[in-house]
Amino acid sequence: MNGQRADLARREANDAADRYTNAQSSFEELGDKIAELEQKIAAGEARRQELREIAERRAIVAYKTQGRDRDVIFDAQNPSEGLRSAALLDRASAADNAAVANLAAMNAQLAAQRDELAEQNKDFNAYRQRLGDERKLLDSKVAEADLAVREVAGKRAAEGLGASVIDGLVCPVPGAAFSNDFGQPRTGHTHQGNDMFAPMGTPNLAVVSGDVTYGPGGSGGMGAYLEGDNGVTYVYYHLSEYVGGPRRVAQGEVIAKLGMTGNAGAPHTHFETRPGGRTATAINPYPTLVKICV
Repeated sequence: MNGQRADLARREANDAADRYTNAQSSFEELGDKIAELEQKIAAGEARRQELREIAERRAIVAYKTQGRDRDVIFDAQNPSEGLRSAALLDRASAADNAAVANLAAMNAQLAAQRDELAEQNKDFNAYRQRLGDERKLLDSKVAEADLAVREVAGKRAAEGLGASVIDGLVCPVPGAAFSNDFGQPRTGHTHQGNDMFAPMGTPNLAVVSGDVTYGPGGSGGMGAYLEGDNGVTYVYYHLSEYVGGPRRVAQGEVIAKLGMTGNAGAPHTHFETRPGGRTATAINPYPTLVKICV
């Protein structure tokens, strides 16, 4: 009975994780679009100022000289000089006229972009609210799943059973909720792992035996890097605590604890699989996690 309840709680937590990561993708993708539009508006404002200066300068020159442009031509010392002066005046006039026309187009473009930005900011606030709502649901479902899974884990421990080894691997965060969020949009990049949601401080286990090192992972916060004996590097991000120092570890050994350092919006471990080493291209760990995290 406990096993069935744990399975149901895990499914509901996984569904909540899927909803949350999808909301996060929408939120961050729109944030990128807003940032890009703001850059376009800033560039447009700079160009608009240049065009305004040209138009104002031309208006001042026209006012001061009035009809004297003709004198430049008529006072030329020879015919070829007069023709050259006329051509130069024509080109200057055409360039200034084009600048005035471009100014009008730029004003219209900026007005349209500001309207678009205002609408996107409204959507952004709505997406922020949705993300907050999904976070509340996720926290609730993760807590329920954690309680149910702990009961099953306690029973296994009482029977002398350790972490389950499936296909030669141990689940990195037993009991965590996760979804297939590899490749989803994130601010400035695509997601290179799966986020595994669990309560703060949940132990992170070595998937395989190997050598573990620790260090900052930029927006990933505190990171652990397990160079597996199977030739695969496993990356754990957003940790709250390192357990021990760099060392050789056995499969299933606790190497860190789950947190939300870096840019994490909820407590979780960002888990990556990189066959061939830490700098190799990450692959989607979801098919593996579905098998080993039961």
